[in-house]
Amino acid sequence: MKDQELYDIFHSYHPEMSSEEDFMARLNEQMNAIDKKRIPSLWERTRQRHFLLWAASIAATIAVGLFLFMPSKGNDSGEADLYHARSDYQTMLSMTQSFPTFEETVAEIEQSGQQLQMAIAEMKE
Repeated sequence: MKDQELYDIFHSYHPEMSSEEDFMARLNEQMNAIDKKRIPSLWERTRQRHFLLWAASIAATIAVGLFLFMPSKGNDSGEADLYHARSDYQTMLSMTQSFPTFEETVAEIEQSGQQLQMAIAEMKE
């Protein structure tokens, strides 16, 4: 075929066009059909994620609760009897069951600093 013949074929073709309202209505129907197929799957995935997050949070809450409220086996007298430890070790074991407060820690640091200053002053003399 020659170029002119192709040109005539393509330019002479004028298909019937439906009205804009019909076209838009059909397009909206197709888009709604796609949305109806797609939205439940998105909803289902979102629901599954929420369920997994909910289950994980409950499991974490139970784990933290068990950790906080379970009685500790700690350093009881049975352990001390096994080692036949000296009295200062026994004192240390009893101290490890409770942690000092912030004020107690600061006071201990200040006392250590004062002892260090006194030791340095003695060395200078």
